[in-house]
Amino acid sequence: MFKTIPIFLILGFIACSVLAISSYRAEQPGVRLFTKYFSAVPMQGYSAQRSLAAGMKDADASIIRQAYVYHEATNYDLALVSFRAYLESNPVPKSDETLLLAGTAAVAAGEYAEGAEYLDQIEKGGEFTAEAWWHLALIDLQQGDLAAARGELKRVTGSNYGQLFPVKEVLGKIPVR
Repeated sequence: MFKTIPIFLILGFIACSVLAISSYRAEQPGVRLFTKYFSAVPMQGYSAQRSLAAGMKDADASIIRQAYVYHEATNYDLALVSFRAYLESNPVPKSDETLLLAGTAAVAAGEYAEGAEYLDQIEKGGEFTAEAWWHLALIDLQQGDLAAARGELKRVTGSNYGQLFPVKEVLGKIPVR
């Protein structure tokens, strides 16, 4: 009799733990989807930094090159610092790719609101628009705003580059409340 009590206590603890974990997962579908689908690496890859830095002051050219190097090396905290420095003196960058990389570096560093600000500045209808919307949808998922994420994902679907992203798969996994 005394040997079975510890066994029942252990089984009860395990059952409660499994129930708690499954409840947490059910309540956090957006975070799981964000974690699964977010990647800071741009879909088109990295452009040549020399062409981006052409015609810039030496200091700006050096900062933007360093930002790209840090981003490509997945050192997103330092990339974000460099992008901030560059964008402070160049609020309207030559390429939307700079805003895309600044946004994804911010998101990867956990600065979701700052990342969304950069991504929102990307020109609508440009080559980076669909990717910006994709990342905005992922930010919405991470923040738990499933309705906003659905809206962003539908915008991605209607864009020229929408087929590059697993939009239908993600939409199918977002619970309808």
